[in-house]
Amino acid sequence: MRIKEFISFIIALSILLSGCNKKELKNETEEIIPVEVTLIKKSSIDRTIDLVGTLTAWKEANLGAQTSGRIQKIYVEEGSRVKEGDLLFEMDDTQLAQAKIQYQIAKDNYDRMKPLYESGSISQNQFDQIKAAYETAEKNYKLLLTNTQFRAPFSGVITAKKLNEGEVFLLAPTGGAPTIVTLMQINPLKLLLNVSENNFRDIKLGQTVEIQSDIFPEEIFKGTISRINPTINPTTRTFEIEVKIPNPKEKLRPGMFVRAKIYLGKSDGILVNRAAILKQLGTAAYYAFIVKNNIAKRVDVKVGKEFNDVIEITYGLSEGDYLVTNGQGILKDGLQVEIKNKID
Repeated sequence: MRIKEFISFIIALSILLSGCNKKELKNETEEIIPVEVTLIKKSSIDRTIDLVGTLTAWKEANLGAQTSGRIQKIYVEEGSRVKEGDLLFEMDDTQLAQAKIQYQIAKDNYDRMKPLYESGSISQNQFDQIKAAYETAEKNYKLLLTNTQFRAPFSGVITAKKLNEGEVFLLAPTGGAPTIVTLMQINPLKLLLNVSENNFRDIKLGQTVEIQSDIFPEEIFKGTISRINPTINPTTRTFEIEVKIPNPKEKLRPGMFVRAKIYLGKSDGILVNRAAILKQLGTAAYYAFIVKNNIAKRVDVKVGKEFNDVIEITYGLSEGDYLVTNGQGILKDGLQVEIKNKID
């Protein structure tokens, strides 16, 4: 019995010693990963909101008659520059001519009867009828005049001419709103932008907005916020702002795609080399490695704005951490590392 117990003890001891030897061998052969690290420090960051949009005219008018009729004369072409009050086109003036004659007769009659009424030669009732006829004829003539001669409601550029002289303008033509010519004011221009509700408190009237176009990549145009929609769109969680952009040289044009940048000021944040941050495959999650006591520690991070080859980290890294900037691609949490280069 004692022999059996002794044999069992020997076997158990052999297994234990074998396990220890394997563990010691594993530790001796385990690879120590060489890495480079950088001390994390806070930096001053320009806080901006970056948006995109399409320029539109500050004012736009699709001009057409109030009733169907033949176009008698068009005084402008596409590209014509006009001032407020300039005559743009005229409709057939047959009715206008008749209305003008009736108006002139009623006016002459009113001018002739007014002194007689003031001297008591005619009654109040008679004069009231004459006055009413004159006022009606005047209103009818002015109405036909405004629907015959069409003038520019503001200064701008003719951007479209839909019909030609002699054609019949229909009040409800097939294919869209009734228009003979389109007038746009392109100095200044307007830019409508949708801003996240998270920035609602950051946006102020009069705030400067920088505008850039791929057509003029080296030039920055500046505008100001002229209107802020007071409500939030419940579907997109955004609110609309209007930017007024001076355009004295008219380099910018309606329809251009532009990038807009709104400056919110400066604040401290953590900026690191973009290559030091790893993305977990198949997800939108990011992580990085820091080193403590020569041991790699994996940390989940959240990223913010990108600035060329650096990126802001909003969560996961702290000032004073040593971030692995070279060798992180082969690291695992808990591996021993050797720091080959340290940047403080």
